[in-house]
Amino acid sequence: MGLDFSQKHLLGMALGKSHTKRAKRLQMYAFYTGLMSTMISLAHLILIAMK
Repeated sequence: MGLDFSQKHLLGMALGKSHTKRAKRLQMYAFYTGLMSTMISLAHLILIAMK
């Protein structure tokens, strides 16, 4: 799963700071947005394959 620009930016902001609550939230947000993007892509591929 590749990261897009906004996810890399969020992770860069989070990793640039110490282990604060905000950094942890940014890391989780980047992870979940990437996961949802992957799930949507997989669903799209499945729908195309079913046609």
